[in-house]
Amino acid sequence: MSAQGTCPVCNGTKRVPYTGEYAHITAGYDKTTGTIPCGNCGGQYMSMSATGLVPMRPDGTPCTHAYQETGPVDQRRRGWHEYTCTGCGDHYSIDSGD
Repeated sequence: MSAQGTCPVCNGTKRVPYTGEYAHITAGYDKTTGTIPCGNCGGQYMSMSATGLVPMRPDGTPCTHAYQETGPVDQRRRGWHEYTCTGCGDHYSIDSGD
């Protein structure tokens, strides 16, 4: 397992504030705290399980992810999407079921 550090987006709390217009129907929204799962330390994955930890960048700092879609175009047409972070190499896949 690669080195990890405290998520710089949620500061390890696993949740971030959300004030969007459709908060009441946003996945993972907590009305009491006005937050959603952090989308930088695990909330971006299909499980939506934020961890408060992220991989380190090559310069030794915790990553604020910048994902680019990767993978073959024919897979995307079938609903399978792969994303890779340009900063630390973290990757995940989502099957949208299209």
